[in-house]
Amino acid sequence: MNESKRLTFNAWMFIIIYAVVGLLGGVALDVLPTYLSVSPETANLAKSMSIFLGLGFLGGAALLLLIPKTGYKFIIGLACIGSMIGLGAVKYVSSVTILAIITGVIFVGVCLFDAILPSFLTCYTTEKNKNFIFSTAIWTNIAGMTIASFFGGTLITWQFSKILGVAYEKAKELTANTDAFSAIQHQAYLDAHTQVLFMFVAVAVIAFIPVLFIKQKPVDYQVVEKKEKQKFDWSIFANKYIVLFVVYTFLIRFGAGLITPHFSVFLSDMGIARSTVSQLVAYQYAAMVLFVMISPIVIKKLGKVVCLGGMALLAIPFIMLIANGQAFGSAMVPAVGIGLFFRSGFANLSSPVQQSLPMEFVSKELRPAYSSVIFVIMGAAQILAGIFSRSFLLQLENGYGISYYVTGGIYVVAAVMLLVVFTKKYNRSSSEDQNQAAA
Repeated sequence: MNESKRLTFNAWMFIIIYAVVGLLGGVALDVLPTYLSVSPETANLAKSMSIFLGLGFLGGAALLLLIPKTGYKFIIGLACIGSMIGLGAVKYVSSVTILAIITGVIFVGVCLFDAILPSFLTCYTTEKNKNFIFSTAIWTNIAGMTIASFFGGTLITWQFSKILGVAYEKAKELTANTDAFSAIQHQAYLDAHTQVLFMFVAVAVIAFIPVLFIKQKPVDYQVVEKKEKQKFDWSIFANKYIVLFVVYTFLIRFGAGLITPHFSVFLSDMGIARSTVSQLVAYQYAAMVLFVMISPIVIKKLGKVVCLGGMALLAIPFIMLIANGQAFGSAMVPAVGIGLFFRSGFANLSSPVQQSLPMEFVSKELRPAYSSVIFVIMGAAQILAGIFSRSFLLQLENGYGISYYVTGGIYVVAAVMLLVVFTKKYNRSSSEDQNQAAA
């Protein structure tokens, strides 16, 4: 196999792995939270999903530091094995402390792939195929999350009906009011979750198989080692654009961290059947795929900064719609579905700008280090959002609903700051301005 084919082959192996990991991510964000929320003993763990997600970011970033010594292949394989062990162990563990550790392991395993994607695919792509490979990896991963979320609740309800020995429709009806469960039904519901989580051990095994075929050479990760040893110039933070974009990133991630890890729990508390909850959550992932596909058109029309800030503002009415879903009575499910779909769509449409815009603030040699700083900030924001939710917001009556109002307020502050500070200088490149003037 020549060098060009080796690079392309490794890129496609990662795409396959990342798509399958999307299934694991969907389970981690849909099935696991409701499993932990059902029992009083583990309810606090369910309220801490933002913390676990943040720890997943930080853990993934920490594992990247091992790449210069071990290479990509070992770290990717380690993440798959960790996911296998974590998903399989839930079924056999009752200790809250050990469950917390297992949850952390699962999230580190899933989040590592988000952290490793830029450097891995940059290593194994060329300028000619880079955009295609990156976009394919991202949308297939989201598609995997969509599938897992859509069928997660259905699988839980199916297992629940089997354990109780009742029809699927009867089991679905019961899951709409988990507070009314008898002791037997409660245990059956827990067992149904663990059965579904255990099923996805096989998915983690499937993700591991392509890892074995990655054709890695020392030069692949020695380049990373060279870059990581470069000294980071902290004086760049004297630049207001660099500092304020970090602030923007923190605010957006903190706001999202108050609501996104709790979708399944909040919707279940509304009295929506468990299988329907998963389908609603799946619709928002489908929105990500659709809106990201049209993002180049919108970015070209509005400009980078207006797209990024404007989409955050457009998401706010739909955040409020989700928070007030119960006010729609019998139309609650379609109302919440619309809210989830468009909130997710608008919030993620500008994700290419979110990743590329900050790279314009620093010179080429500082981009990897600045990316790492942003990733750590995202992890810290996620953890702080989890602490704030668990310690304060979710202690309030209708705490889940109040979280949406707080997030909406944070989005307003972040988006207005971005639009005021960055639009004039960074909305369009000089070449884009010239093209628009010519038109």
